[in-house]
Amino acid sequence: MHELTKRFVAALGELHDSRDVEPLVELFADDATLDKAGIPHGQHGKDGARTFWTQYRDVFDDLESSFSHTVTDDGIAFLEWNSTGTLRDGTPFRYDGVSVLEGDDEAVTAFRTYYDTAAFLSAEKRGG
Repeated sequence: MHELTKRFVAALGELHDSRDVEPLVELFADDATLDKAGIPHGQHGKDGARTFWTQYRDVFDDLESSFSHTVTDDGIAFLEWNSTGTLRDGTPFRYDGVSVLEGDDEAVTAFRTYYDTAAFLSAEKRGG
């Protein structure tokens, strides 16, 4: 799982920089599941991974993530991260989260991510 996690982090960085989703898609198994906070029905397989990561990247204009903690074990990895940048409308953001990868050093079979959704509320909705 350690090598797959390293490849995942590198591919995510490439997505952030170039918007190229394919390096991430290639890491997912044909029957992989992808879920994120607040979305009850996730994506599946390589096509689902392509949709998931394309939709994720399209929310942002500039995007940078850093990983503060990464823990890997047999078949699972936990990545704690924070992301900063600007949304498509130019609004700056910062948010924190945790992503969970399941699989082996060959492919991700399950991906789940949990993050602070309040970072995407407008100042008006937050009462600010």
